[in-house]
Amino acid sequence: MHATIHRFRGPLGPHDLAGGALGAATLTELGGQAGAVVTFWPDAAAAGAAAARRPAGTTWLDAGAYRVADVHSASDAAAYAQLTWFDGPKSADQSAAEQRAGRERIWPAVRGIEGVGTTYALLAEDRSLVVVGFTASLATVEAVQEAIMATELLPGEDPALLPGPDRVDLHRVRHAALPAPAGAR
Repeated sequence: MHATIHRFRGPLGPHDLAGGALGAATLTELGGQAGAVVTFWPDAAAAGAAAARRPAGTTWLDAGAYRVADVHSASDAAAYAQLTWFDGPKSADQSAAEQRAGRERIWPAVRGIEGVGTTYALLAEDRSLVVVGFTASLATVEAVQEAIMATELLPGEDPALLPGPDRVDLHRVRHAALPAPAGAR
């Protein structure tokens, strides 16, 4: 599965990003004018074509195409979404370290928190990573952040390869029709 993220500013006007999509979510930043449309696609070609589209009626900031590297699901909660950006380009070692941390340390620490929804790890061609995590409430977002900060590095994790995110955006979910988390762990 692949995904696109189209970031926009101002109210989202009429758009058609979802032809042939497996699912989508429209997000608006808390206290801001920006937002994002995260759309899931069956393959890289469909995601690439979608990333190139900029439907009229909205001020589009940028768009990116990603491979869904991991999907983890605890519930169908989707009232809020946090987008955590780890900008690229990155080395293969750093990319592997980030993905391992997500799968083996962070997800086990947060999956049991009430209100945690599905989390998608989206990997771009330059190995930049965007983690899109859905939750039921702002309290859940805070609990997740506290749990992550309380984790200790696993044996073999190199802190030099894990500098942390470049930015974190918190959004209200305006619409979500997420794909079934096939193979979710």
